[in-house]
Amino acid sequence: MLARHGRAWLLAGIAGACACARGEPAGFSGFVDAPVSSVAAQIPGRVVSIAPREGDRVLEDDVLAELDSASYEAQVAQAEANVVRAQQDLKQAEASLTAALPTVTGAAADIARARATRDQTDADFDRLQKLYDAGAISPSELDAARARALEARAAYDAAIASKSSTRGRVGVASAGVDDARAGLAVSEAALEVARAQLAQTRITSPFDGIVVSRNLEEGEWAAPGTPIVTIEDTTRPWVRLDVAETTFRTLHLDQVADIRVVALPGRTFHGRVAQIGAEGDFALDRDVKRGRPDIRTFLVRVAFDEPPPEVRPGMTAEVRLGSETRPPRRPEARR
Repeated sequence: MLARHGRAWLLAGIAGACACARGEPAGFSGFVDAPVSSVAAQIPGRVVSIAPREGDRVLEDDVLAELDSASYEAQVAQAEANVVRAQQDLKQAEASLTAALPTVTGAAADIARARATRDQTDADFDRLQKLYDAGAISPSELDAARARALEARAAYDAAIASKSSTRGRVGVASAGVDDARAGLAVSEAALEVARAQLAQTRITSPFDGIVVSRNLEEGEWAAPGTPIVTIEDTTRPWVRLDVAETTFRTLHLDQVADIRVVALPGRTFHGRVAQIGAEGDFALDRDVKRGRPDIRTFLVRVAFDEPPPEVRPGMTAEVRLGSETRPPRRPEARR
């Protein structure tokens, strides 16, 4: 990469200086570059296989490496068993609630009957009390009516208490259903986590590209975040230029560009300025001895409108910028 940079700023400085001397729009030389991704493990595990080698082309979602999955398969099996058990617990809780609900209706009917009996015995006692006061019945008959009224009141109070108890049992059964449903949700979530971890034992490519390096080999241990394979995205190449600050002011985003790749003679590709560095980089011209100021460079990336499949990162490219601007093309959706 350092060799790429050194060659780029030297060629860019020479080309820009010559063009400015002729009063022409500056042309620049640089090299083709592309996004690089270090594909890492998300879970710990021993690497059992790495399919591609350096320089191999891979497609999006191709399997790059596999980790030992035995322990993760066991976790999935255990999580599945927990889900089955939670489902059974929910069915049992729902059955208990179903059995308890009719008792509430029965308790209400019992209260209605007890109330009717109480009201009737109270009315009977009041009637007999009047007869007793008139001397029409004996004391024993009035006492018997009083006993029946008291018994009916006690039965009514017992029915009220029974209904409260029944409601309590239904409340407990309903809470049991809620707990069982919550337990099932937790078990199902744990199963999803276990399945996701099992899927992460297969490490796939995030995009189409070329394998730059294999960072681990079979048998080595991968910790979370450990890069396993480094891939260069060949679907989004650009030309990197290191432009001297003396010509930097003439550049602007989306400025059209003609690109020629030295390795592909006779062909011209179209592109645009996609990025302009926010601050200066290394010095292009340094002469502290005579007191002249350093001439620094700025990073400029020129994107291809339609990148040719033959272009490879590291190839030398020549760029000539036009005065027009063109908005970027909308990227096609990935497979």
